[in-house]
Amino acid sequence: MNAFLPKIASLAAAAVLSATLFAATAPQAYANRSAQYALTTAEAVSGTRVARDTLWRCDANSCSAASSTSRPAIVCALAAREIGRLESFSVRGEAFDAEALEKCNSRAR
Repeated sequence: MNAFLPKIASLAAAAVLSATLFAATAPQAYANRSAQYALTTAEAVSGTRVARDTLWRCDANSCSAASSTSRPAIVCALAAREIGRLESFSVRGEAFDAEALEKCNSRAR
């Protein structure tokens, strides 16, 4: 029975080390998932909304989303349909021009 004690201690130490390394890297990985999409709305919106495959987190007149598998123009149109008329829409910090934004808003509810 004493022969198993060193093996158990080694396994326990490996488990603790793995958990410690995971705990140290998980917040950093989550922080790297910054918002890819941002929008402002004409009316106040709060909470979360889902437009097809995009999860929007909204507070007051602004919403943000981390990712989507759709093209930006489709993400914009779906957001307008789900959330309402948009005042602005940007992808990775680049704002849609007035024509592209109006096209999105043609889908607004």
